[in-house]
Amino acid sequence: MDTGGANLGSANRAFPRLIMAALTAVTVAGCSSPFDDARYEGGGGYEPIHWRVAPDTVTRDQVSPPGTDHPDSQPGLTDVSARLNPDAGPEAYVRLALERNPAIRAAELRIERLNARVPQITSWDDPMLEVAPFGEMAQTAAGQVGLMSSVSQKLPYPGKLDTRGRIAQRDVMMATAELHQVRLNITAETRKAYWGYYFTTRALETTRESRQLLDQFRQIAEAEYKAGNRSQPDVLRASVELGNVDNELIVLQQRQATSASMLNQLLDRPVGAPLPEPVTIEPARVDADLDALLRTAALHNPAIAIVAEKIEQYRQQRELAKLNRRPDLTVSATYNIVDDEGLSMAANGDDQWWFGFGINLPFWAEKLDAAEREALRGMMENAAGLAAEKNRVAFGVQEAYLRLEAQQKLVSLFRDTIVPQARQTVDASASGYSAGTVDFLTLIDNWRKLLNFDLMYHRAVADLGQAMADLQHEVGDPTQPFTDAAKARKAEEQTMTTPPTPAREEPDR
Repeated sequence: MDTGGANLGSANRAFPRLIMAALTAVTVAGCSSPFDDARYEGGGGYEPIHWRVAPDTVTRDQVSPPGTDHPDSQPGLTDVSARLNPDAGPEAYVRLALERNPAIRAAELRIERLNARVPQITSWDDPMLEVAPFGEMAQTAAGQVGLMSSVSQKLPYPGKLDTRGRIAQRDVMMATAELHQVRLNITAETRKAYWGYYFTTRALETTRESRQLLDQFRQIAEAEYKAGNRSQPDVLRASVELGNVDNELIVLQQRQATSASMLNQLLDRPVGAPLPEPVTIEPARVDADLDALLRTAALHNPAIAIVAEKIEQYRQQRELAKLNRRPDLTVSATYNIVDDEGLSMAANGDDQWWFGFGINLPFWAEKLDAAEREALRGMMENAAGLAAEKNRVAFGVQEAYLRLEAQQKLVSLFRDTIVPQARQTVDASASGYSAGTVDFLTLIDNWRKLLNFDLMYHRAVADLGQAMADLQHEVGDPTQPFTDAAKARKAEEQTMTTPPTPAREEPDR
């Protein structure tokens, strides 16, 4: 009796069973997730700072999601207020907003989320394991089939997975451009909120000083009335104007609080947290080159980049639609376990096995044609959208540039001409009223004009800063060196107009 052959046959049958057991174990292990942890519940435990922290204890540790590095965690710099002082200009607020604003964090996480889709799309489908352990199995000459099993794997047509990966990667590129857009938006909004806060602060300061001057005029009118030189209506008019100024101060205080709240929410701080009042700023002349700004906007504005990425994504989708006309290959391996005893006396119990393959038949042309047609229409749609977006950005750059130029002229006009002359007029009117040559209505009218001109000057300064913020936002580069662009243009013009210096010939030696 050949026991060696029987042992060998048993071993050959045991080996596939071990393989089946291993595949089952791998399948069960793949069902577990490395992210089944309380840390990942509820979006990482992030909670808006203004919902849970007192205004005087705002720190970066209480703002960031767990594990986020931040500069405010350094010793001696835990309070945000330590980085904000009266001398801090808009850029100090911008730096804090870029570090702390949760909208930026959300855009960064969106990039990570879309990046995680790429390996999902570019990977093969899971292999299929089929097992049939029960039922009326086939009777063969070798014995009765006891267990039927097969493993199959779908192999996509070459190039399909790579194309799908490029399509998914375009989503990542668009999300990256959107992150740039969010950062630009936060930067522009912070700068504009700062200048709104700056204007209301200067307006309050100017109005309070003007009220003190008006109170002095009231005291003069009252003294003149008691001396019998003036009538009582002068005193009453001054009292009415003081009431009007008090009303304006209440409105300005409300607007200042609103501006501070807007800044705080951009910094992810409690809306009622205190902010230092900014010091007076004398704006410097900004030399901007419109042509250079338009070229920069065409290259750096993220809205243009997003539409360009959409065009490329549809181009890849069209390529995928063409590849979907090619069949995919499916390979399979089948193994059937056969019992040792069969109906035939010659039953040997040899197990059955074989390899096979199959392809899908891309038969329905209407579906395939529609997919390619959709991609073509998407390319055409976004090509038109790209032209429209470029036009919109160019208009935005030009409009902000013109506002910047106009506000610079207004600032110079109010600072150098209108406000000094209005102040001289008030001084002359006050002297004339004391001398009896100017009536009180003229004095009050000149005082009101001076107050309005002072407010208009500070409004022009704030509008200048906001126009600059809009221009940098439209250009797509918040640190665009406008003066360098102008210098480069002037240097280019000089190069074009200046004839080249002839090279000096060296004498032969």
